[in-house]
Amino acid sequence: MTGRWLLAVSEPGIGRLALQARERLNLLCAAGSRIGSSLDVTRTAQELAEVAVPRFADYVGVDLCDRVLRGLEPVSLDEGLRRVALSGVREDAGLHPVGSLIKLLPTTPQARSAAAEQPVLEPVLSTDLGWMAQDPDRCQKVCEHGIRCLVAVPMRARGITLGVVSFYRTKLRNVFEEDDLDLAEELVNRAAVCVDNARRYTHERMIAARLEDATTSLRHSLDHQRRFTADASHELRTPLAGLRAQLEEAQLHPDETDLPDLLHHALSDVDRLQAILTDLLSLARSESTPLTALEPVDLAELVEAETAHRIGDPHPARLDLAPGVRAEAVPIQICRVLNNLLDNAQRHAAHDVTVGVRRTGDIAELSVTDDGPGVRPAEREHIFQPFTRLDSARSRDLGGTGLGLAIARDIARAHHGTLHVEDATPNGARFVLRLPSLPDR
Repeated sequence: MTGRWLLAVSEPGIGRLALQARERLNLLCAAGSRIGSSLDVTRTAQELAEVAVPRFADYVGVDLCDRVLRGLEPVSLDEGLRRVALSGVREDAGLHPVGSLIKLLPTTPQARSAAAEQPVLEPVLSTDLGWMAQDPDRCQKVCEHGIRCLVAVPMRARGITLGVVSFYRTKLRNVFEEDDLDLAEELVNRAAVCVDNARRYTHERMIAARLEDATTSLRHSLDHQRRFTADASHELRTPLAGLRAQLEEAQLHPDETDLPDLLHHALSDVDRLQAILTDLLSLARSESTPLTALEPVDLAELVEAETAHRIGDPHPARLDLAPGVRAEAVPIQICRVLNNLLDNAQRHAAHDVTVGVRRTGDIAELSVTDDGPGVRPAEREHIFQPFTRLDSARSRDLGGTGLGLAIARDIARAHHGTLHVEDATPNGARFVLRLPSLPDR
């Protein structure tokens, strides 16, 4: 019996083409399953690089705009691209490492691909002067490593260029061909959708975090305002209650009332009410009004002029002033800080009050020191809160409104400075205002 045979005749190379088609299909399937496994921009870029090496390229670098990493849409590539992912068959290829900022020259294949919004093939990098001009030493090292060809593909999503992906091959495999451009573009397009989704997720998460922070800050602010309102109401009711009691007593027993004594106490209560209201207004203004009319201020001259106007202090201030210490400030507000600190020191000093001015590095210091009971470390931040009462001898029963130190610290912060209290030597408290100093004249 004669056997039958089937003879297939085809074009030369069809088997190789079929094998390439199967490999490309497998690569696209792998890309679809691996790229975009997380809503993280950097991780998605790294997944693209890992999928393409070594199936399609020997090295892959993914460069994105910094704004994309922050969850924002890129405005321009002129600020440079950040290398966010790099994968290769070896680690010493000389390519830009992850984290480096690459400012592309217009002649580079990457810049040309971004400008044309399509892939660019460079079959021989060693002769591409536009690519070599970006970084001659680095490019020379890359060529010596054996990298010889490049495909640059812009990463675009929703019509916006997010970055550029560079595919490299070495001399150990065939150079890229025109047919490889479609595959490279398909890989990048798939990754671009995932990168853009991750970017949008990052942006939304940042907005949610900011809203949460704003809500928390607002809640704390409301709690602070409630406490402040309650404290202010109590402080205002105390002298009002005393004044009312005296007037009612005088109304019930007019013949037994000592009118001069009544007027003296009534005016004292009115003075306290007026002082509290004035400080409340000053505190509100210092918290809501931006600084204006800044000018160079010689702190030693300011202290001399302001202390010369004070009359009736039980402990005249001793001055220890270094000349020429200047800061940019609003003079009337620094005078307010000085007077508040002096009023506080006068109430608590036993015998001595000292005002000092000096420069420490690039910081101008204005200090007010008293030899009173001092302030315990645990209370040193608390005393700058409005209407603070301490259990120690530094209480407000000596005539303060409870707002002077709070106002002084707000003014210090508005001037980009600080106000703190320290131990004095040998005893007492030293309040120090620190401001950025100006250079000598």
